[in-house]
Order: sequence, then structure tokens, then C-alpha cells
Amino acid sequence: MTTSVRRISVVAPDQASLAALRRQPPHITVGHALASGPYMLLLPLPPGWDVLSWETVSPELLLQSDLPHGTPLYPPAYASAAPPAPDLTKRPDAPPADAPPRERAAPEQPVYRHPQPAELHEDQATVLAYGRDIAQVASLLRARLSVLVVAEKPVVTHLWREMASRAGLRAEVLEEPPENEDDAPQEEPPDDPLIPVQQNPRQRLLARLRELVRGLNDDTVLVVQHLDLLAGGADGQLSPEAREVTELLHGAPERVMLAFAAPSLSVPEVLAERFSTRVTITGVPRTVWFRDDQEEQPLGRALVAVGEAERFDRYDPVEFYKHVAGMNPVLLRQAMRYAMSVHKDHPAPVARDLYSTIRAFKAQMSSNFEVPDVGFDDIAGYDEVKAHIQRAIDIVMGHHRLPPQYDHLRTKLIPRGFIFHGPPGTGKTLFAKAIANRMNATILVVSGPEVMGTYVGESERNVREIFSEARRNAPSVVVFDEFDSIASRRSEHSDGGTRAGNAVVAQILTEMDGFRPEVPTLVIGTTNRLNLIDEALLRPSRFESIAIDLPNDEARLKMINLHAAKFGIDVGGGVDELVASALRGRNGDDIHSVFRDAFVAAHFQDPPVAPTPEQLGQIVGRLQRKRREQRRSGRR
Repeated sequence: MTTSVRRISVVAPDQASLAALRRQPPHITVGHALASGPYMLLLPLPPGWDVLSWETVSPELLLQSDLPHGTPLYPPAYASAAPPAPDLTKRPDAPPADAPPRERAAPEQPVYRHPQPAELHEDQATVLAYGRDIAQVASLLRARLSVLVVAEKPVVTHLWREMASRAGLRAEVLEEPPENEDDAPQEEPPDDPLIPVQQNPRQRLLARLRELVRGLNDDTVLVVQHLDLLAGGADGQLSPEAREVTELLHGAPERVMLAFAAPSLSVPEVLAERFSTRVTITGVPRTVWFRDDQEEQPLGRALVAVGEAERFDRYDPVEFYKHVAGMNPVLLRQAMRYAMSVHKDHPAPVARDLYSTIRAFKAQMSSNFEVPDVGFDDIAGYDEVKAHIQRAIDIVMGHHRLPPQYDHLRTKLIPRGFIFHGPPGTGKTLFAKAIANRMNATILVVSGPEVMGTYVGESERNVREIFSEARRNAPSVVVFDEFDSIASRRSEHSDGGTRAGNAVVAQILTEMDGFRPEVPTLVIGTTNRLNLIDEALLRPSRFESIAIDLPNDEARLKMINLHAAKFGIDVGGGVDELVASALRGRNGDDIHSVFRDAFVAAHFQDPPVAPTPEQLGQIVGRLQRKRREQRRSGRR
């Protein structure tokens, strides 16, 4: 027989009151515990609960300063049907508590309403976005469990302060050493002149860590903001600093510790095992949670100020999410400030302008990702391929509109990536850029051989960093050109090159399986030799292969008219059909080169040559002769 958990949310005015309530004896009644200090409740106390023993309820202990403005609070003595108590977080210009009844606002229902903020700072945005994660870590710390948090560097400062505060623990922070030796505290010179006085920053940091570990007690938590920088690396190659940090932290197993590491940097497993649990915090959630069993708000309303939302016509807070899903809250707020600055003098910006500006901002923040300028309208023909790709894009960008009862299907519906295969010059990379443009995403084109490193583990690290950066820039598209060079079939041979290739394929599989549906990231591989790709990557749940062959007669004619219009060359009167017939069996790159050469002859040659049908015929003839010569030389 199971009993339902009795939950109450208690609000205290300060940390001292919070600590006093936490020390209440278990046998005391709920009524006496709540009457022992200036406590309020988020929801009315149900009838009869005041006589229950304190150990039979599960209290959520909150600080009044953590509650957003407008949260209704209730005195513990109120019955469930009583009106809410005066709001202790009211602004100074609110009506006084002793105002006549006719001057007071009508009683509110006990439902939390979060108005769109008038102003939002980076620390507030981080606390709002990661409310669930902060609450989880705080509960673990209260249970005296050490936690390793994997999160991006910009949010670490905001996270540890809130986590330690909600846990009711005093934070002892391992601070970075001063940059200049002159700023460091001066020590008395030793009696022995042979003992060195100067210490480098890492040594001073380790010395400070030893002091903090020795001074920890039951009411404190040790916060290490940059565990990865202090003791990062692999288990087999521990640095002296990593060994000392591992020994120090494992030497105090009963002390509570909160450490942080970046997703792109590794922490030795022997050191990570010191922490009872690990929590990964990446991107931003689709909705922002405020309190259990109460209202959630779309990210585009909770983390976007009202003035920012009103600035862009047709702004949709639900649609906003898919354009910022991979950003952390700090970067999101910086992107919004950038967008407001760019469009401050624009007469009537719309939501599409906002999304394009955010995409440009993300591309500027990354040295590798760029904003694509190729659309599907720039690719003639291939209507079936376009329709197939468009269906996949609709799923990637529209899955958030699914009703909640289908949440469990999101990961099964969203394609992980495509492999475009076909002869050279058929526009496989152009299709990838057009996909990124349609998704309003950034794009990174990586040549496959560039991924392979010289040293052991370097190739896998390159793959991890590529995928990590792609998630930060989501929505994003990663293109691996010459995919067969890094994703070829795994072999059982024991030579070093084969082992490195097998490790890269395994790392790609790991990254693909770790995709989150709420972070739109698409991976595309292009290859001329599909038969070399490892079979595990060709599964429908990972990569879907799409053939992009040489253009047929209809597609070739469309390409000719497209390039002719781009270069300002007249192909009317049946000239386009003649050129199309002459170029049968040629790829899109060959067709582009014909009109490019005609344009150069008309504008850069001395004397200029007009792009007449005869001139186009001569260019096509030269192309055909060149291809025949290449084939003959290849036979030799």
C-alpha cells in the first residue's frame, strides 16, 4: 500500500529563517513549525494538515527573494478557500495592506502567472532557463551529495550562486589566482634562502584548494568553477596537478563539493568518480518552469523582454525557440541585445528579420560556421530530391508543434542526417547549403581529411568539438565533404591507421545517438563512393542516403535557363534546347562553366566577344574536347 506524498512550498524571508526551519525536529506539528518564524506558503495549507507531524510532509523551502514579482503568497493559518495574503513582493507603489476593501484588487486565484519581463539580465535569464536543473542540483547538495555539472563557461557563475543559495549552504569558492604577481598577497620571506618564494598561478590555486578542503564543514559547499582547466585530461596521462587535485578531493569524501566542466573539455574519470552524480546542462529548454504543478511559459516569452517582443511584427514566442535552441541563456540575451541594436532605426522589422539577425550573430560568434546564401531556387531541377528533403525539414523544424501526448515519438521522427551520393559536380554541397538556408540555420562545411589528426585521440576530439559547436549554433547543419574518407567501413586489421578510422566512425555514431530533438542539428555527408561508407551509418535511424545523379533532360534545360539569366545571356529562340542537347551527360558544374566562360569573354576579353549562339557552341565544343582528352589520359 502506497501513500501519496504531502508537499508544501514554504517561503522564508532570509537564509537564517530557512536554516531554522530545516532544523525543526521531526515530531513537531506542521502548524508549530510554520508558526516558529515569518513563513508564507505558495499554496494554501489543506485543512487538517496543521496537526500532522513535520516528518510526514515533504517541504520545498524557498527564499522570498527568488520569487518573481507578482507571486501570490498565503499565511499558514489560511484555509484552502481563503483569499491570498498580501503579496510581500509588491512594488512600493502598490496599495497599502490596510487599504479599504474597495481600493484593493480582486482576490487572485492561487495560480502563478509570469508576465513578460520589462527587463532581463543575464543572471536572471540563466536562473529562469535552468530552474529545473538548479532545483535538482540544490536537492542533491541538501542531501550532502557532491555534484559535477557539465555546462558552458558563460553560465557557470550564475549557476553556482543559485545552486548553493537554494541548498542553504555557504559557498567556499576556489577563485582564480591573480593575473599579476604584484596583485598576489605578499608572503614573509623564509629563513632558508634556498627555499623558493615565488609560486606560479597554478601552484597558488592548488595551495588555496588545500586550505579550502581542510576548512570545509557541514554548512559549506566547495565550489570549483573550472575543474576541467585545473585538472583536465585523460586518465592514462594525468598531469601532476590533476593527480594532486584527485588526491585532495578524494581525501575528503564526506565533504560536499560542486564542480563545473565544459562539454568540450574532458575530466579524468578517476576524478569525476569523486562526485556522487553528474548533471549536464546545455542549450535552453522549450518552456520555462517556475514551480511544481504550475504554469509553464514558452521560452520566447519568459526570456524575451516585452519591448523586444513588441519591436518585431508577427513575433511568435513558440516559433522563437527553434532559432535559439542550442544557445545558452547568456548568449541568447546577448543576441537579443544585438538584434535590438541592429534594428533600432528600422521602420518596421518583422520576426523573420529577428531570426536572420540571430543567425548572423551566431555565425559571427563562431570562426567556422557561416550563414549560407544558397536557396533551393538557386538549384534547377531535381524536384523529387527537393520534395524529399523538404519533408525532412518540416519534421526537424516543426516537431515542437506536436501535442504533448506524442513527446515520446520526437526522437523517432526526426532524421539525424543525410548522405548525398552521386557523381562529382552534381551539386551535393549546394543542396546542403540550401537545406541550412531553408532551416534558417548556420552551416559548417568540413573536408573529411581535415578531421583526421596525427596523434592518438586527436581525430575523435576533432569530431567531438565539431558536434559540440554545432549544438551551440543550433539550428545548424554540419557537412562532411568526402565523407568516405572518415566514415569508411571498419576493419579488423590492427594497423594504426585502421584503428584511428574505426575510432572516428565510433565517435560519429556516439554523437549521432546523442542528438536531442529540441536542438535542431542536421548532419550531411557527401560522397562519390557510397559503397565505402560503414553500414552502421547507413541505418535509416542515422543517415538516410539520397542519390543526386546527373541531371536529366528537363533538369538540364532548367539549369541552362537559370545560369543564362544569372549571367545575363540570351538563350531564346531554341538556343537553350540546342545547348541542353549538346551537354547531355554533363553535370551542373559543366553547365555553369559554359555561361561563366561566355560572360568572361564578353566583359573581360580584349576585344570582347558577344555571347552569340555560335560563341556558346564553341565553348561547348572546347568543353567536350577537354573531357575526351582527360578520359584518354586516364586510360594511359
